[in-house]
Amino acid sequence: MFIARVKGHIVATVKDASIHGRKLLIVEPLKVDYTDGGGGVFGITNRAIVALDIIGAGEGQLVLVAQGSSARLAEGMNKTPTDAVIIGIIDEANVAGKPVQ
Repeated sequence: MFIARVKGHIVATVKDASIHGRKLLIVEPLKVDYTDGGGGVFGITNRAIVALDIIGAGEGQLVLVAQGSSARLAEGMNKTPTDAVIIGIIDEANVAGKPVQ
């Protein structure tokens, strides 16, 4: 799993039947700055991953993403051709005792 921020969405009218009706979101994996001055702030990676949203995440939210073969272990994903699935919305995160946004 990794932490990401939802950056946008994708509309695809022609797609595999197994993902019909599912929302496709663009997520950016985040890195945590563990240095003394960083205070656990999430930094950007300038990467974009398309993930199936099975929980109703929205743009700007921090989310948990399962990737690879683990993504297909999420509920209802066992026969879905996906490499990334949003499996949680993050309410709060702390690094070294400090809240991060």
